[in-house]
Amino acid sequence: MLNSPHYEEVEQPNLHEIDNAIMKIIGEMKMNSMFDKETIKYLTSGQTYRVGRLYLLPKIHKLNEQLITNVRHGACNELPIMPPGRPIISQIGTPAERIGHYCDYFLVPIVRMQNTYIKDTSDFINKIESLKLNPDCLLKTYDVTSMYTNMTFDELLNAVGRSYNEHTLQSQLELNCPTKQNMLDLLKIILENNYFEFNGKHYRQRIGAAMGAVPSPEICDIRMYEITNAMMSQFQYREKIAFHGRYRDGGFIIYNGTLQEANHLFEIGTAIHDLLKFTYEISETEMTFLDTTVFKGNRFSTQNVLDIKTHMKKTNNFQYLHRESAHPTSVFKGFIKGECYRLLRNTSDNSVLDSALQSFNDKLMLRGYCETETIPIIQEVKHKIRKDLLKPKSAKQRKEKHILVTKFDPRIKGIKKRLMKNWKLISEDSLLKTIFQSAPMIAYKKHQNLGDILASSIVY
Repeated sequence: MLNSPHYEEVEQPNLHEIDNAIMKIIGEMKMNSMFDKETIKYLTSGQTYRVGRLYLLPKIHKLNEQLITNVRHGACNELPIMPPGRPIISQIGTPAERIGHYCDYFLVPIVRMQNTYIKDTSDFINKIESLKLNPDCLLKTYDVTSMYTNMTFDELLNAVGRSYNEHTLQSQLELNCPTKQNMLDLLKIILENNYFEFNGKHYRQRIGAAMGAVPSPEICDIRMYEITNAMMSQFQYREKIAFHGRYRDGGFIIYNGTLQEANHLFEIGTAIHDLLKFTYEISETEMTFLDTTVFKGNRFSTQNVLDIKTHMKKTNNFQYLHRESAHPTSVFKGFIKGECYRLLRNTSDNSVLDSALQSFNDKLMLRGYCETETIPIIQEVKHKIRKDLLKPKSAKQRKEKHILVTKFDPRIKGIKKRLMKNWKLISEDSLLKTIFQSAPMIAYKKHQNLGDILASSIVY
């Protein structure tokens, strides 16, 4: 790490100095009446800060396919090589955490206004299924290698500055928008103070946005949008692009042209930026994007609308929550229903859906479930209307409600039922009825397990 262009070893950072820099800007904004009471309370309430923590998310799917197969079938008990990892700098508890949430609130609408923006899988499916396409169209996906760690601080801040307009944003948001200068000053502190602890030493990320910082996805999205727009403006066959959508560092393109023309687009992309590199795949028949496989199937042959099914990674071992684990019954039912909904949402062909649901049920049997509990849930989901699952969800106004938090114990059942049976005692008490105006929601938090005991959040 000492020789890395992305990280440098530093002395123990002065967290109070970072916090003071943030509080100075917040103080100036407060003087200009930029905050409501709740926001200023959130941003200035006393905290004990710590340095960020580095951890890695292993990219198992990047390993050699033969090696993955050997591990799955027991021919290899341990990996002979370390899989590549995605470095995450957790900023929980750091001076930049709360101000990062605040800044992100104003950056998200900017990203959503991009014409290539894809919110999630449902949004992607809706966009794809609205298109009637040329039978010979090409399907393309691309990925920006290490996008977060290969953009300089200055280019990220300049991109935000070019896209940020507080007057346009104010009409979409409830909170008062900070001025452009306030926003850039706060983001500069967040980007330049990516301190973290690793192996007992302190480091700072000196280029790019830290994966783990709340506003990093939006900051990088804003700059990446500029780069892809520059690519398209230089691409002489851009009128042949039938669709272009992007989710973070990955994109999906439908192209009405030749393979040679399609390759040229990414040659432009690699030449535009000194550090960013594009990897891509092109197919005439099917392509994977997000958790879907988009392909030319029965619907495409009759309606010229692409077919869709759920994509399962080769590294997926389907280690679903075991039925004998200590969880409330609602948790088992909830995850089964949720996965069935996902399969229904992602699948355009009923015969493919039936096969996917049967495969899911078979794998549940291997995890200790019985069909008397799985089949009714599966049948219930099959009667749902797929279009309803693809409708954009409107934000629901939540009523404030007390929550009774406890730890789950399978030996203690019917807490909610017992509470409601004796609720009259609370509702008739002169003091308690003013505190608990309605019955609380019952929520469970997990017990400490072996993983919590044996694993450390500090990487050595």
